[in-house]
Amino acid sequence: HCSHSMTVATYDGALRGGSVGQLGAPGLTPASVGHCQVLGDRFGFLVQGVLFAVVMSTLAFKWRMERPRRSLRVFVLDSSKQVIGAGAIHVMNMLCAIAFASRSQAVVVDECAWYWVNIMVDTTFGVLLCYWLLKGTEQLLGYDSGDYGKKAQTGIDWDQQPDYWKWGEQIVVWCMIVMLMKLIVVLLLFVGDSFWIWLSVMATHWITDPQLRLLFVMVVTPTLMNMFQFCITDSFLKYQQKDSKV
Repeated sequence: HCSHSMTVATYDGALRGGSVGQLGAPGLTPASVGHCQVLGDRFGFLVQGVLFAVVMSTLAFKWRMERPRRSLRVFVLDSSKQVIGAGAIHVMNMLCAIAFASRSQAVVVDECAWYWVNIMVDTTFGVLLCYWLLKGTEQLLGYDSGDYGKKAQTGIDWDQQPDYWKWGEQIVVWCMIVMLMKLIVVLLLFVGDSFWIWLSVMATHWITDPQLRLLFVMVVTPTLMNMFQFCITDSFLKYQQKDSKV
């Protein structure tokens, strides 16, 4: 789903002319901007590890600050959806960034630029799309996200005896939701590729050092955007107590 033919003759022509004024970065040339890759050396893998640690710390901090606070067991079950889903999306984003960059005729558009676009769309439009899809699956499949209680007449009982089979089913459904969201995002990038190329260069190529740009794209941006994404997503993934009807 990631690979497609990039139609960027205008940008390529600007690059060959020694300037990319159309891209919003006057004087920017392939020679002046180092090539940035999301993977490929030890530094890239180190960045991945830092990003994972930051993500986990963000989730733990949110749990400590919430009121009323869920039990640790319920929090772990809820958060596991985001961790697994975010991990899958992170890998898909890197694969898409590599595929988009390898297909792009615009030499200045590298993997980091495409990764930045992917994560920005995922954590904004993608969050809204996941909410719609989650509510749709709840109606279609007849379940409540975050409800891990066994089928009993005693109310919510997952604090002491969670139904892990029920949790596993919700994990599978959530992974399908984020994958469908990602497919829609990729199609969106495919349709508006010229705009996304312009935006990605504007947002990332003011940093000319490849390693600094890698930190900006894969640590700074995901940290800020994932804090937003995790807080919003957690609010609709956790169980919502319904008002009892008389």
